[in-house]
Amino acid sequence: MLKIERFLRHHRMHPGSIDLRGCCDAFLEEMTRGLQGRPSSLPMIPAYVETSREVHRGERVVALDAGGTNLRAALVSFDDAGAPVIEGLTRHRMPGVDAPLTREEFFRTLAGAVFPLTRGARRIGFCFSYPAEITPQKDGRLIQFTKEIKAKGVEGELVGAGLLRALAESGDMRVVLLNDTVATLLAGRNALPGRRFDDFIGLVCGTGVNAAYVELNALIRKIPDMDPDGSQVVNTESGSFARGARGPVDDSFDATTANPGKYRHEKTISGAYLGGLCLFAAKSAARAGCLSAEAARDLERVPGLSTRELNDFLLYPDSLENPLGAACALKPAGDSRALYILCDTLVERAAALVAVNLAAILLKTGKGRDPRYPVCITVDGTTFWQLRVFRSRVESWMRTLLSGDRARAWEITSVVDAPLLGAAIAALTN
Repeated sequence: MLKIERFLRHHRMHPGSIDLRGCCDAFLEEMTRGLQGRPSSLPMIPAYVETSREVHRGERVVALDAGGTNLRAALVSFDDAGAPVIEGLTRHRMPGVDAPLTREEFFRTLAGAVFPLTRGARRIGFCFSYPAEITPQKDGRLIQFTKEIKAKGVEGELVGAGLLRALAESGDMRVVLLNDTVATLLAGRNALPGRRFDDFIGLVCGTGVNAAYVELNALIRKIPDMDPDGSQVVNTESGSFARGARGPVDDSFDATTANPGKYRHEKTISGAYLGGLCLFAAKSAARAGCLSAEAARDLERVPGLSTRELNDFLLYPDSLENPLGAACALKPAGDSRALYILCDTLVERAAALVAVNLAAILLKTGKGRDPRYPVCITVDGTTFWQLRVFRSRVESWMRTLLSGDRARAWEITSVVDAPLLGAAIAALTN
């Protein structure tokens, strides 16, 4: 066995050294505990959004997508055939990405993106991709910013109400706030009206990672007085799962992030962290003697690695324009191979952990038992769709986890602009 493989297995970073079925069972247990209001690393946040309501045709709403490091705003409507019409789309940097902001600056910046569109609509669908406790009024109280957003004083605030205060001169408007996974689920349900699916799941796997699904109200025991015969979308906040597969190198990397000890599951998977984790692990492996002294020296000089650069290395490992490729240039051939194996293995582990997330949800709902009517899994995010062979790896691990008496039928699909369209659907149906 190569030194690098021994290093990865010893530090629990190799999928072959992880009990993935046990990890799936732990995820299931955390879901149940979260729904019951018992201590759990999965908040299991009810969205107060149902999936059975029809979308109003012809009416414009403002759709706002605050996702990861980007902010998009547009007027959205659906024509008589149910096809989406997107007008006036603008793109901005997410407030708090480039520099710390105060609470007032944060909401004022958000309002600046929305204000030009308010003449065309009175309702706002706000896809907000950060942990928030959704209220029955369909606003959301921010629990904590993730993805390195820096906006002091916003945590604990009602985000929709804060936006409306900043838009006070726009008159009477209404905001429906939802998570990006909920929006992705809604977009998937609306996109394939001729198909019959047993259920729907929304997965976001890009800058961050999270999943939403439809749960029976009777099982959401932490909230009394719900209609026990009804159901609604639940945002799992799966990035916060605390019983996943991690080792000491993961722990050391976590200590370098803006929120140590939190969202540990996300830090092994998502685009905001995966490149940095691979570079950190590579430097750790080099110090442990898994690479030549020359490669170790040059790796120490690499200040950072984005997930896009990680993907470039996996596609073009000999490119001198890539920080990892350059670090191995003119070094022993084994250095480049070892570095490639390390990065590829960490991507494989990330895919396996996404599969754990999806498999647990399928098992929780009990849906997808009839192969004629699969569960529709709508996925949004560049990590899932653009990282080298990531989708096929997720599907392979899902087939492994969902075999025998756990077999389920599922189908993965994508919807262009899913968070934006899902936000519009939420505003039009609530």
